Amino acid sequence: MAARRSLGIAVVLVLAGLATLAVQQQLALRSVRAELAAVAGSPIDVGFAQSMSLHHQQAIAMSKFMLDGRPTGLGRLAQTIADAQIAELGQMYGWLRLWNQPFVPPTRGMDWMLLGSEPPDAALSKYLLDCSRSPTGMTGLATPEQINRLRQIEGAERDRHFLTLMLAHHEGGVPMARFAADNGRVAAVRELAARVVMEQSREIDMIQRMLAILAQQAADGGASAGGASK
Repeated sequence: MAARRSLGIAVVLVLAGLATLAVQQQLALRSVRAELAAVAGSPIDVGFAQSMSLHHQQAIAMSKFMLDGRPTGLGRLAQTIADAQIAELGQMYGWLRLWNQPFVPPTRGMDWMLLGSEPPDAALSKYLLDCSRSPTGMTGLATPEQINRLRQIEGAERDRHFLTLMLAHHEGGVPMARFAADNGRVAAVRELAARVVMEQSREIDMIQRMLAILAQQAADGGASAGGASK
């Protein structure tokens, strides 16, 4: 009789333990779900990761063209751009995989930039209009013809063409990154977008100065040639 009573108590204790474990597991599952919901990308986070990934892919490709062994004075700049954007591209691909989203945006438009906390101002409206009018669907992206020319030309002409394309590329990417930095839901997205704004704004200033130097060198060379011909 005592043995049966002991067995019954043991069963009750086991069942109570299992019930407690089930409750704990349920609470843990709810906590995990809440954490996943907190980091799930909003349409702005997803749109930025997809669009900026495409943007970065082209910058990386153009930079790699400048590192193909042909003479150039822009090797350090090209390597810096490629290294930074490859790392950022990896981050964005990781987010998209975590969110179970495709790497490529489903449409060519930038409609995700209409989803901010406030209606688009004049500058953003102009940017979106420029994107819709661009043959690439995104302002600042080089056309296939411009990319092919970068492959074909040489020397100072190639350096100047690369800088011109990269200047337009950065100027087209900064507004997108600034919007995501202000409106993204996921902290990591906002942080990366803010870093893109900072890095590419700094590179815009550098590229503008490089283009001015090349223009001055071309002018000086033309003046020298003109003087020699007289």
